[in-house]
Amino acid sequence: MKKKVRAFVFSFHRIAGTIISLFFLMWTISGLVLVYHPFPNVSQTQINENMDALPDSLADIRTLLSQQQIPGESVSNISLKNFQNQTLFSIKTKDSLYTICAETGRHIKPITAETIEGIAKKWVNSPVVRLDTLYERDQWIMYTRYLNEMPIYKLYFTNPEKQQLYISSKTGEVLQFTDKAQRIWAWLGAIPHKFYFPFIRQHTDAWITILTVSGFIALAVALSGLFVGISVSIRRYRVKRNIIPYKKFTWKWHHILGLTFGIFAATWALSGAMALQRIPQWIIKTHGDYRVSSTKMRGQPLSLDTYILDYRSLTQQYADIKSVEWSHFQDTPVYNIIVKDSAVCIDASTGEVKELYLPQSQIEKAISRIHKNNEAFTVTLIDQYEEYYLPRKRELPLPAYKVEVDNADKSRYYIDPKSGNFHYLNKSRKAKKWLYSGLHYLHIKWLVERPVLWTIVIWALCIGVGLISLSGVWMGIKYTVRRIRKMNR
Repeated sequence: MKKKVRAFVFSFHRIAGTIISLFFLMWTISGLVLVYHPFPNVSQTQINENMDALPDSLADIRTLLSQQQIPGESVSNISLKNFQNQTLFSIKTKDSLYTICAETGRHIKPITAETIEGIAKKWVNSPVVRLDTLYERDQWIMYTRYLNEMPIYKLYFTNPEKQQLYISSKTGEVLQFTDKAQRIWAWLGAIPHKFYFPFIRQHTDAWITILTVSGFIALAVALSGLFVGISVSIRRYRVKRNIIPYKKFTWKWHHILGLTFGIFAATWALSGAMALQRIPQWIIKTHGDYRVSSTKMRGQPLSLDTYILDYRSLTQQYADIKSVEWSHFQDTPVYNIIVKDSAVCIDASTGEVKELYLPQSQIEKAISRIHKNNEAFTVTLIDQYEEYYLPRKRELPLPAYKVEVDNADKSRYYIDPKSGNFHYLNKSRKAKKWLYSGLHYLHIKWLVERPVLWTIVIWALCIGVGLISLSGVWMGIKYTVRRIRKMNR
């Protein structure tokens, strides 16, 4: 029985390894590219930079609501921006969404070809060579959120960067912005690494299944390789007192590199397979919510009467304000504003213009309302990053409130006092941090704090696993050629 199992593992590694080695080689090369060149995406900073500033004269929101006969107590969200030289309020109630032009007697301008041309001129100082109207997602707008924006206008420019701009026909918002270099790097990095091909990515469930299954097959190949390598080394050592059984250059170094880097190939395969999967409940049970929504943390919308600060006074303190959003955190009314290219949160609970800084009492109130069964918790203010609060692609704000809840999930929150934004963890999400972030791209505090060492380690591991894969591909080709010749004879 043992011989049959051993023979099966050897055969599986030889046959499946020939195919999977190609994927491992692709994943290591594209992974290195992906470290430095992520999939292109229009940044919030770019969007903020190109927004129109609000005019000096602004309407009173209470007067506007009364004119439109919208009861103030039913309002759940208000935002304000300047678009096509019109001051537009978006007012959301429990049942409806209203877009109102503050200038009385003026209809909201439709989005026309002239509108699209004006937006394009703000973003790119170059003539438009072509304009396509997209009714289906393409390579650079694959996510389901783009379906509500269809049709989408895609503009091509004549500049040397060959930039392309995607604009929503519904809102006039820029959805994507790429140039030639970004697209080339994406084809070398993010697209092959994550299977970002439209015919796969547009079908989310199928895409997730393909990633998961391919990851587990790769894991099986890596583990079978470790089994083969250790097995033949033990047998060789018993006979010759030498753990290297092969003399051929490719076989020898495939064996050595496999024993050295095979475990990292296995961990990358496992973390890749689990990238879009939750930890199964039979491994780590989640008793409460897997995610905590912003609504739960911030509480129910506040009445307009609680906004003591008149939003119009913000223009006296900040020049070039581009948008205002009425927000809140528990009992504290908040104005979220865009100033130039940055977001700022303003405390609207007093008549003085000052930036938001949530007191600990508001944090405690929010946690108490989420955990209603009197679960004990502690709140501390941290000014250094921790293992579970660690920046990756963008900086995380410090100081931050750290809340630890004594419950079955070991819930933990990190809350930014300047915005109310938060990061939630439980036992399952902590384990997922190690299983995915920790294993896949070494998002470990000790390494992240040493960027030069992190770079050396990630390059060394990619080169090592890449060489295993390259030698595996070559050995697989040679084996296939031998089999074909034998069959022909």
